[in-house]
Amino acid sequence: MKRVLDIEEALYTPISEKNRQLIDEFLEIRQAYRSVTRRIEDALQAPLDHYQQRRHFYLDVADLAHFRLNFFELVGHFLQKTVGLTYRLELWDRESHHKDSFSDLELTQAACREFSTGTAVETLEYAHLNFRLRRKFEIRGRHLYWEKSQFFVAGREVPLTDGLMQLQHELEACAPVLRGTVLKIKEFT
Repeated sequence: MKRVLDIEEALYTPISEKNRQLIDEFLEIRQAYRSVTRRIEDALQAPLDHYQQRRHFYLDVADLAHFRLNFFELVGHFLQKTVGLTYRLELWDRESHHKDSFSDLELTQAACREFSTGTAVETLEYAHLNFRLRRKFEIRGRHLYWEKSQFFVAGREVPLTDGLMQLQHELEACAPVLRGTVLKIKEFT
């Protein structure tokens, strides 16, 4: 069980030798992480944040599920009410040839799924607008790597940028409160 230092202990008691050793271990791991990050970013010639912010990779299925749970907590429920947003996550396990499908309400169950190879496809459908966004990830070594995104308008695939711009325009028309906000289109996808 974790404990919180009281004021006296925090202000007047030096860190014990045992605790210093634990903190040393933490600092060594943090330094190693920084070194590895620098080496990888040099090889990629781009910051890892570039890939992470664009959701090009996830640690595992649970990482993707938690991202989507946060998405629904922040804007997803609003989009469900205003434009009929639905969400589906499909997981194909290449080893067992098993397929699972999860809605936004079942994401906590999806977070429990573990497998090392397969495919993940998430679909966001904006029913009232007749738009659909589909993202495909390869699962390799439990990690998810983005492969492609597709945007559909009235069932026809359109270039992703055009579709996202159209989505932003329609969202602003349906919900004027979104106009001029700090939220960007990626926040709604």
